Amino acid sequence: MEFEKIIVPLEGEKISVENGRLKIPDNPIVPFIEGDGTGPDIWRATKIVVDAAIEKSYKGKKKISWMEIYAGEKAEKLYGAYLPEETLIAIQEYIVAIKG
Repeated sequence: MEFEKIIVPLEGEKISVENGRLKIPDNPIVPFIEGDGTGPDIWRATKIVVDAAIEKSYKGKKKISWMEIYAGEKAEKLYGAYLPEETLIAIQEYIVAIKG
């Protein structure tokens, strides 16, 4: 699907569900919502820790491709809504999302 404001990473694959179980590729695209207030600071630290843990655990064989989706103040500025439909569609399509 093509989004209006969300930029899908060029690398990575969607997480899917097969037979009721998550099927996670080696390079999953994971949407994230940065959040308001301390959210940007928390998100920056979280991303560093998660990326480092994956690198240490899988020695470069696995990596997350992060995709920003929007909610809160940032969404209101971009879309005129605090929880835009595009964000909900992205969460449905990509199965997993993180809120900072």
